[in-house]
Amino acid sequence: MKKKIVIDLPLNTDQCISKAMQIAVRSPGVISVNIDKEKGHLVVIGIGVDFFRLMHCIRRKFKCSRIVSIEEVKPEDQKKPDPDKPKEPCPCPSICNPCVQYYPICQPVYETYDNPTCSIM
Repeated sequence: MKKKIVIDLPLNTDQCISKAMQIAVRSPGVISVNIDKEKGHLVVIGIGVDFFRLMHCIRRKFKCSRIVSIEEVKPEDQKKPDPDKPKEPCPCPSICNPCVQYYPICQPVYETYDNPTCSIM
């Protein structure tokens, strides 16, 4: 299950941003790490990320950090198609020639006997 963890940090300098990203990337299961500079948030997305352990590592460097939200991220593949959008027609030709099957023709084979000693003939 993919989770999105938003952490509030004091991101004053580029060095603070770099250190926060390094700590987050080292955690097992992390897929991506983003920084929202306007809000001062660190956004971590991953599968099976232990947020308690992640916060423990971040709080060693940033004492006043806190978790803003933890939410499940749904994959894009499971989104439902729009019901208003009509399906496009198939680009195949509209007239299809029927398949023709060929059957082998079996003809009996007659052997002629030139043996005059045959009593049946």
